[in-house]
Amino acid sequence: MSVTVMWWLVGLFALSGAACFAAAFHGSRLRNGDGRRGLRWLLVLVGVWGFLQAGVLLAGEESTAVALYVLALIVGFATPFAWLYFASAYAGRDYHRRPGYRRAGVALYVAVVALKLTNPIHGRYFEASLRTEPVRRLVVEEGALYWASLAAAYLLSGVGFYLLYRLFKRSEGSSWTLAGLFAATGLAVVPNAVALAAPNLLPQLSYEPLGVAVFAVGAVYLVEDTFLAVEERTTRAFVERTAGAVLVLDTEGRLRDHNERAADLFPAIPDGAERVEEFAPGVAERYRTEAPALVDVDDAGRTRTYCVTSEPLAVGGAAFGWALLVQDVTAIERQREQLDRHEEQLRDMAGAIAHELRNSVAVADGHLAEAEDRLGEGDAGAAAESVDVARRRVARIGGVVEDLHTLARYARDVDESTFVDFEAAVADAAAASEADVEVAVEGNGRIRAAPTRLKQLFKNAFAFADFNEAAAVTVTLTDDGFAVADDGRFTGDDGGELLFEYESAEPSAEAGMALPNVRALGRIEGWSVEPDRDYEAGVRYAVRGATVERDAAA
Repeated sequence: MSVTVMWWLVGLFALSGAACFAAAFHGSRLRNGDGRRGLRWLLVLVGVWGFLQAGVLLAGEESTAVALYVLALIVGFATPFAWLYFASAYAGRDYHRRPGYRRAGVALYVAVVALKLTNPIHGRYFEASLRTEPVRRLVVEEGALYWASLAAAYLLSGVGFYLLYRLFKRSEGSSWTLAGLFAATGLAVVPNAVALAAPNLLPQLSYEPLGVAVFAVGAVYLVEDTFLAVEERTTRAFVERTAGAVLVLDTEGRLRDHNERAADLFPAIPDGAERVEEFAPGVAERYRTEAPALVDVDDAGRTRTYCVTSEPLAVGGAAFGWALLVQDVTAIERQREQLDRHEEQLRDMAGAIAHELRNSVAVADGHLAEAEDRLGEGDAGAAAESVDVARRRVARIGGVVEDLHTLARYARDVDESTFVDFEAAVADAAAASEADVEVAVEGNGRIRAAPTRLKQLFKNAFAFADFNEAAAVTVTLTDDGFAVADDGRFTGDDGGELLFEYESAEPSAEAGMALPNVRALGRIEGWSVEPDRDYEAGVRYAVRGATVERDAAA
């Protein structure tokens, strides 16, 4: 006797299984590795499920049909977990990586599978019999445990749909096509309801593989670009709305995403640079420290300072890249450096005031005491001489205070730094100086400085040369600053570094604060001032760290 097989339904299940396997083999271009794995496992499981359903329809023996049906139930109940894994990863969540959720999922799956396998003992999951009229089919009477597991499966699937709903709701732009595609996975409710109401029309099987097959073909072959676009919109929204430059790197330092500000700060990015080492070597050396770092970057010959804050990107402990926030803090950092220099100068000035006042008061006090003794002895001439010395020391206090006042005034931001013609700046300072020295300039070009502060620095340099009994001072422009040399009686060996210390009496107390003021004003500009100990024709010192533009003929 021939038995009629529902070949059209067998073909649908087989076709759904083949479609899922083809989609799994084709793979996805999703950037989230967990999302790719979850989708692949979902497709593989549903593909196996579909072929098992086709096998149930083809089975000629009741035992074979029941065995295939149980296997289909076991594989089918695994699909909600793969679906949840995929939905969590695709929506940018980490639920699929949390150990507690994983353990709970495994426990639930094992418990339900145990109930399915032990159905011959308790009989509360289902009862089945193979019938051949009017067509061959397995007639299943579901028990309470079946409906409980079905409810659990749909509840788990519903959680996944909720995660996707939240994702689509946040997504910028239209994602209705993709939302409809996801909804197709739930179309199995219709044939399931028909099979339950009219088992003579459709056998009581699980028709979910048909809906998932529609989703698989659509997601992988038809609307993959939309599929990818929705995945990254949350990231793009963060990237574009964040102040500062945002760089998203993979674990190997390849650039995966960036905003417009990043392209502004790192011009090599629009030119095609793909690795952080190519467009920002300084950032590449520091971003893995996971601590805010200041990085100096060369920008067309000028040094800029960026603050780099990095954060590893990971889901449940699995790292997949880095997120970097880069902010241009050049102006702030320069202000901080200038404040530090000002603070240092204030400390030096406080020491200078204390030193000069102590010395002058001590000298004046000593000479006044000596004058008193001389008057007691009747030596009016010697007493007058001592009083005169004391008077000069008191007058010196006034000069010291005036010098410090001048320094404090020029230590402030009297004007903006700009490129100043070097020769003109030296000539202007020489004309305003009271020093009786001949000033010569070597080298042509411009130096970046605050003009009034630079003028005061040169005036102090000429004042010391005058004290040093120099006849001439030569100011030479160098590649990174300038040098000042005089032909006076003292040399660098007579004082060295002490020439530039406020509290020093080298080479003599009368040297005053001229050279200490030179160093102080230079430091405020960010320069260093060092004596040349090998120079024997007088005192020579070099100012370094300045930005200089030399003339071509220089």
